[in-house]
Amino acid sequence: MKLLLVNSFLHPRGGDTTLFYEEWRGWEARGVEVIPFAMRHPENLVSPWSSRFPSWRSPRAAATLFERVRAGVVGVYNHEAAKALEGLVRHVRPQAAHIHHLHRHLTPSVFPVLRRAGVRTAWSLHDHELVCPNGLRFTEGAPCFRCRGGQYTQAVRHRCKDGSVAASLAVAGEKFAHRALRPALLPDRLVCPSRFLADSLIEDGLDEALVEHVPNLVEVSASPGDLGGNVVFAGRLTEEKGIAPLAAMAALLPDVRVDVYGDGPERARLTGVANVVLHGNCPRSTVHAALAAAGAVVVPSLWPENQPYAVLEAQLLGRTVVASRVGGVPELIDHGRDGLLVEPGQAVALADAVRSVLNDRAAARERGARARKRVQLNHSADTWFGRMQALLQ
Repeated sequence: MKLLLVNSFLHPRGGDTTLFYEEWRGWEARGVEVIPFAMRHPENLVSPWSSRFPSWRSPRAAATLFERVRAGVVGVYNHEAAKALEGLVRHVRPQAAHIHHLHRHLTPSVFPVLRRAGVRTAWSLHDHELVCPNGLRFTEGAPCFRCRGGQYTQAVRHRCKDGSVAASLAVAGEKFAHRALRPALLPDRLVCPSRFLADSLIEDGLDEALVEHVPNLVEVSASPGDLGGNVVFAGRLTEEKGIAPLAAMAALLPDVRVDVYGDGPERARLTGVANVVLHGNCPRSTVHAALAAAGAVVVPSLWPENQPYAVLEAQLLGRTVVASRVGGVPELIDHGRDGLLVEPGQAVALADAVRSVLNDRAAARERGARARKRVQLNHSADTWFGRMQALLQ
């Protein structure tokens, strides 16, 4: 089988590219010929197909009013990307395409091209971008579902994109256009890692027959080690990731070292906390080694997460995860049995839960072992590729 792997980015970025690269290697190991399609970017991996990629365009790079307007139009429907993909499809004649990130870059313009060529398509959704203007269902410091059912004027009213009226107007316009053109701009299947996201899309009006629940594939570059006496957080340092309650939790546990891997605009909240060690952005292998030696791992998110690797990778390494009860996270943690759940934003509850994990190492080991076994069963490579092959053939 020839498979197109489509993603706006061919350079490391986050959870979406993590799965993208693991999938690429996995298909090739199973005898599938993989052809990537992305935008040309100076940090891209070297690929023999790069000459067929469309040019890099980012709304954030627009400086003048004309550039912003042009970026807004291209962000709705990228004609250059559609034309480039049409040429690539004609050249390689793939049987199927698996799509990852598209919005405001490649855009859903790829789907009419693939449909005309008779290419089977599946689109994995890593956040709420399909139906939410800022992709997070989070604004003004709290989860937000005001736009459900196409009420995208709410995004402008609440300045949900970067706190800017102009940016919020642009993404609201994009969502209005995509909703109006939805029959032409959707794949054969929408793949949702969490049941929460799948249910959310159906509640927003998408056909239930279009939506498939396929939990994420997870692999790590380390093995479970001895339990340490520290706490690890790994992720973007942004408001929705719960950096404020993380800082407050650290202050409530002054005798516990809190190792933070990642960077972002909320870094300053953590710099003044004496027991917090900021490691910045690190290679995945470094983060995995840290998780494998941690006493506990915290995921204090405030937004309705889809299926975070921050939970899954820690569990695969036999750690007890203390996480917020938000979005798809409760699907990954059986409270008390293989992890602990707390209400989002509750720093005291978070600190108490972490303290209980560190004080009872036997229970932590048992929870970690159960979590690891569940992830090995439900998120293994063989399980994931089997499910995706069934969808793409």
